[in-house]
Amino acid sequence: MSAGSDDDINDWESAVQSNRVTFDLHYHTNVYRMPRWKRDRRLAKHRKYLSESKVDYVASTEHAYKNPLDAYLYLRDVTLDLPTEILPAVEAISKEGVDVIFIYRSEDALRQALRIIRPFSWNVADLAKLRADTGAITIIPHPFTPGKTGMANVLGTETFMNMQEHVDYIEIHNGLSLHFLENGMRDGKVPGPPKLQRNVEYTYRLPEEFRMDGVGLAVSSDAHFPRHQTIVGSVPAPDGKRPEDWFAFLQQRHHFAETPVRDHSERNLLKLWHMMQSGYCTFGEAVEKKAQKTGLSSGAAHKHPAAAAPIRDVP
Repeated sequence: MSAGSDDDINDWESAVQSNRVTFDLHYHTNVYRMPRWKRDRRLAKHRKYLSESKVDYVASTEHAYKNPLDAYLYLRDVTLDLPTEILPAVEAISKEGVDVIFIYRSEDALRQALRIIRPFSWNVADLAKLRADTGAITIIPHPFTPGKTGMANVLGTETFMNMQEHVDYIEIHNGLSLHFLENGMRDGKVPGPPKLQRNVEYTYRLPEEFRMDGVGLAVSSDAHFPRHQTIVGSVPAPDGKRPEDWFAFLQQRHHFAETPVRDHSERNLLKLWHMMQSGYCTFGEAVEKKAQKTGLSSGAAHKHPAAAAPIRDVP
């Protein structure tokens, strides 16, 4: 396991000056079902804000029920001239409704895997086999999320702890929860039932007692909108440079440190707007999930021209 530190980095300049490499392992393009004009505008904003944040690697982890291949291709295309590298990935969803992130070495590997890990078609108990069969790096995201997709919430803490033996990373800081913490905190607590308080706080900062030895620790923005990328993960760069093989680098199961890439701490109206955006998006995703799971919808057709290309064998 890597010697990377879990100590927080206070600002972006500190990460750059200390020769750290940055990864955002949970990021959504969020252009599903959009008309072309709106999609192009959203993609232009992704490019703008990623050019500002200068994160080295961003995993395109669109939800499995929102055409993740399209999401990856669009985000990759719009950032080709940026130093940021887009990683092919998906936030898959199990029969139990639990989210698990699968990251792949190549576009072809992602294409092949998407035929296997279809939405609502696999069990969490099969995660180790799916990881091996598809050649993925896997992450358990937001285990205590207030929604109904966190492994600890849906299947229980014991299952979450046991499943850490079968994945590469657990997400210990999730940036999406910041919108709710920053707008709802009162005297250091989220107003509401104790379970809600705990789940929001644990999603932003997973307590040490839930982190098993041997598993990597991921820090992710979980941004569903371009400007929502507030925190990412960083570790010391090997020889002061970006890794030559990012996939092999991630396989080392690093302990990423929380690293802010955008400061809006004093802009209260903006934070409130971000929370409203996130809430509206979450509602829309819940409707889409329900429609697909119950058979009312088979999902929208692919829009990216390359999405229909033949799948090539992966060595």
